Amino acid sequence: MIGCILTGHGSFATGLGGALEMIAGQQENFETVCFLEEKSLETFSEDMRDAMLTLRQKCSGVIVFSDLLGGTPFRTAMIEAQAFEDVEVIAGVNLPILLESMVLRYGSESLIDFIASALEAGKTGLVHAQLPQESETQTFDEEEGI
Repeated sequence: MIGCILTGHGSFATGLGGALEMIAGQQENFETVCFLEEKSLETFSEDMRDAMLTLRQKCSGVIVFSDLLGGTPFRTAMIEAQAFEDVEVIAGVNLPILLESMVLRYGSESLIDFIASALEAGKTGLVHAQLPQESETQTFDEEEGI
């Protein structure tokens, strides 16, 4: 199984993780690491490293889902991941990626294949939905008209 870490600014990770659990139930080998304003960068780095270490000992690989490319949670995850084999980081996580990934990680042959599938799920989960538009001109029956 592939382990997952969800990280981001403020309560992003706990909020998105809570939404995931509301829909898909409690997840095993799933950690959240929040970058809180009151937390030092050193503490955040240690928390990220500890989560990676814990999951790496139990899982065949670890993926870190980060909120924003280039942000502190992303950069910290990238730096800490260098110390481990089979720990990868992606940025721009959304709920469709998480939902699909929680199912995909049980049967994934490799971390790279898993990442490709997760990214595709995130892309297809982003849509511009629109309701059908009613005709702006309505026709009235002249016999019943006002």
